[in-house]
Order: sequence, then C-alpha cells, then structure tokens
Amino acid sequence: MVVDDGPIERMAGKSMLEKLGFSVITAASGEEALRLLEDQPADLVLCDISMPGIGGMGLLEATRGRPQPPLFIMSTSHNDAEHAVASLRNGAYGYLTKPLRFDTLRATVADAIAKYEEQKSASVNEMALAHHDTLTGLMNKSGFSKLLTDRLRDMPEGASAGALLLLKIVGLNHINHSYGRNEGNKALQLSARILSRLVRSSDLLARFGGDMFAIHFNAVDHGQVEQRILNVAETVESTKMPLAGEVLTLTVVAGGACAYGMMEMEDLLNRADFALHLARDRSRNRIHLYSEADDVHKRELSHQLNTVAVVRAALRDTQRIAMHYQPIINLDTGTISHYEALLRLMDDNGTPCNTGELVKTCEVFGLIGELDRAVVKATLRDVARVPANAGIAINLSGKSIGDPDLLHLIETRIKSLDIDPSRIIFELTETAAFYNLEEVRHFVRRIKSLGCRFALDDFGVGFSSFYYIKELDFDYLKLDGSFIAKLPHSPNDQVFVRAMVEISRVFGMDVIAEWVEDQETADMLHGFGVALGQGYHFGKPALLS
Repeated sequence: MVVDDGPIERMAGKSMLEKLGFSVITAASGEEALRLLEDQPADLVLCDISMPGIGGMGLLEATRGRPQPPLFIMSTSHNDAEHAVASLRNGAYGYLTKPLRFDTLRATVADAIAKYEEQKSASVNEMALAHHDTLTGLMNKSGFSKLLTDRLRDMPEGASAGALLLLKIVGLNHINHSYGRNEGNKALQLSARILSRLVRSSDLLARFGGDMFAIHFNAVDHGQVEQRILNVAETVESTKMPLAGEVLTLTVVAGGACAYGMMEMEDLLNRADFALHLARDRSRNRIHLYSEADDVHKRELSHQLNTVAVVRAALRDTQRIAMHYQPIINLDTGTISHYEALLRLMDDNGTPCNTGELVKTCEVFGLIGELDRAVVKATLRDVARVPANAGIAINLSGKSIGDPDLLHLIETRIKSLDIDPSRIIFELTETAAFYNLEEVRHFVRRIKSLGCRFALDDFGVGFSSFYYIKELDFDYLKLDGSFIAKLPHSPNDQVFVRAMVEISRVFGMDVIAEWVEDQETADMLHGFGVALGQGYHFGKPALLS
C-alpha cells in the first residue's frame, strides 16, 4: 500500500513498487488507509510521514497492535533526518527522502524485508531475545542501548565517554540474492566474529538488526576516534570470506559520534546515524565522524526539505506563484526594450522565498523541470498585459534544457495564446549553457525556429568561451552585475566591459548590463556602447498592473 496525500508521489510509489513485483493499492490519507487495511491487509506500507489528519506516525501506531502488522517504510519531503530516524525507533523498517528514486526504493525495500524475515525467524524465546541477537550471538539493540545509557549516566556531565560507531555491511543483499540467505547469514556471522576481535573487553558490540552493527569504544580519546573507525572499516574490508565455494570481500560504511557524560542515548544515536547517512552519500569516503559542522548541514538539509515542500505546494496551488517584471532600458532612447520575468514564490506565511536558493534546491531534488514549466506558463499568460507590446525575458535552468515537455509547452502555448514569438527571450546562465553543448544547441535552434530570441545571462563569471557563444547563436550577452556595480570606480571592470562590447559586435549580439544603480553608471555604459541597461536605477521588479 502507498499512502500519500500528494497524487504525484502516490502514483510514483505505486509504479515503482509494481515494477518490483508488488500488487499495490493506494490511499490519499491515513484515515483512508485504515479503512482499506480492514478489508485488504497489506504486507508493506510506503507512507508519507506528514499528512493532514492521521499522519504516518499515527498510522504506524494504529496498526502496530494487529496480529500481523505490515512493514512500514516512511517517506518525507519536508523534515530532517531526525524526524525520519524517529520513525525507525517507533517501528518503521526504513525511510526515504522525496522525490522517490527507484534504485533507492528497491534497496530500502530489500533491507526492510530482510530485517522483517530475520525477526520472524528469530527464536520465540522472548527472554533470550531481550538482550541478544540469536544469529550472531552478540547483544541486540535493546541490550546495547541499556548498557550504554547506564554508562553515560555514570560519567560526569560533559566528560569524554568514548564514541559510538554505527557500521553497515554493504553488499549483503547481493549475497542474499546471488547465493541465498544462508550464505548471507554466514556473512553476518563472519562479520560479527571479525568485529569481536577488534573490540576490547571494556567496549560494547551489538548487532542492531539487518546488516547494521554498533560499537561503543569505551575510554577512547576523541582525537583517536576517526582513526579507530578507519581501522575497523579497513579490517572488515580486507578480510576474505569463504562463501558458496568462492572467496568474497565486503564493503562497509560507518558513521561515528563522540560521546559525553550525561548525554542522552537518543541524541548520541541520532548523531551517529546522521554521520552514517553522510558517509553513504559521499562516495569517496565511506566513513564519517559527526562534527559541529554537521549541525549546520542538518539545518541546511531541513531548510532544503522545507523548501521542497513549499515548491510542491505552489505547483499544486499556482496562486502562490507570482511573476514580477523588471524593465530593461534602451540606453540610446531611454525607452523600455523588454522586461525580465522574475519568480516570486510565497511560503506558507505568504513571505517570498529566496529565489536563488529555491532554484538550487529544486535542481538538487529534481523539481526544477516542473518549476520551469510553471514559470513559462505563468509568464506566457501575462504577455497580453505587458505594456506597449514590449518583450519578456524568461529565465530557464540548465537542468531543464533537453526536457521534451518544456519544448512542447513553449511551442503549443505560443501558438494557442497567439503570441508574437519575437517578443519572447529565453535567458540561460553561462555555466548552464555550456553544461551540455549539444543539448543546448538543439534547444536553442528549436526555439529560435519559432522566432524567439536568447540571452546569455551572468556572462563573465563562468567559462567565458567565445567559441561557444558563436556556436549557440545568442542574441544578447548579459554581463554579470558584479562587473557593473562599481564600474565608475573600477578601471579593471571598465576594461572588461569595453572588451565585451567589442566582442559582442563581432558575434552580432547586443550587450545588456545588470545592476545599474545610478545615472553615472548608465552614462558610462552608454559611452562604452552597451545597448541595454537593467537595475534599480531604471525600475524595481513589480507585478503587472
């Protein structure tokens, strides 16, 4: 079952799970899911953590007491790692960050099923299971947590209390699928024996379930913790394991966190888990020790996920998307040449988001295509209201170039709205334009065949390849504002601007100068031969009247 109040996420989860061979039902809310589960029991639930009414945590609680509760995998688009980790402590078998990706979903489902099957096949002797793992003979998470909690409470507040290491065996699923679960269990048992030889009698070692192990290094100087983690990882990876008639080696990822007296066990575990998350994301280095800098990273991740949630809400409710327009002035005549369309997206409180941060976040989380299409739709709707039939410049992300849906949208909307295509200018940043030359060349040619024009934005801060300028046949060269802001007082910037004007003439382009803040700068630009100017001196971005 896929439970999500977002229809796109719901359908994406359903499609991916069906590709894995599941028969899938969907629910748009926790309440609907509970009703469906009464008549159609599910083995696995992929559930959004935050929904109106009964959220993911509430649904997990409501189904926990059933004779055969389903496996829960949580997904989140607006909370940080702590929120998702909390769901694991409450009985979920995994968590995913939206937008869902098939490879990550497949691996998480395989991990969840492996953990579930091991729990089902474990000894029915609850007393024996209270503190020990039957497969490896090590302590389990419960016993480990209790002992470590006691240790932390017995130490003076703030005193060094060693470090916690979470270590994940990579490749166990491959062994299970290729050689069978018995060989996978042997790999876990061999790993447990290797780790047992690496810890001292005063350390704690446990199997947390699945392919996860935990070690508490007792009385270890914090300056030595990273080297200790590296030694453990290298030892496990260098050990040859005889499995299924072959000799195999395993790979590990490891996250650690330094411990302090009177520290809450949950806080320490959360830090180590976040370090493990970072280690898995960084392919060059598969170990990571939590540091104060990670607090900043965690806050940034939380901020990014909140931004993603705001964008998704805006894509569903286009009233949150407002286009503002800033005039671009012909420096010869003083008249408006065209306007630049600038996105203003409102958060839940009606406050405009930082557009630069918003675009970068959407590029990271795969939403930039949808956002660019929404901006194009909104701007083309406004063309009829632009004063004096002036043109409009629309910014596009380099990540959207090559998107066939964007091409189709531009072509069909210009025709259906009966827009003069020569009034439409698309702006690409220099670095975006050169990211994939062939895709950009095809895109530019296709759109220019309609009669639209192109501007190369932020020129001068990227690659500055004049060969590519010629190859891509742009109409405007837009100088980055950093070269204009102090132009009257910077001889170097003056030389740069003069040079760009001469070069632009060779390639048949008009130069646009950004960040024009005063008449002195405007006069100097005009004297240099710059054709167009943009900045607060001429007008601030505003809604169309």
